[in-house]
Amino acid sequence: MKPMPDADENRRLAGIQNEKADKLPDGPAKQSHLKRARDHESSAHSNDWRDSNLHAPK
Repeated sequence: MKPMPDADENRRLAGIQNEKADKLPDGPAKQSHLKRARDHESSAHSNDWRDSNLHAPK
């Protein structure tokens, strides 16, 4: 099974999708890239939140 990307990798992938969307004219392809970028950002946010709550209390 392929390992899940970490938060930094998800942010990098979101940036790539946003760059691709910027180069496209309005339409379904652009919307698809923007949706993928939002999904990557959401995953990065979830990973940050989950990882921050997994640390042992001090």
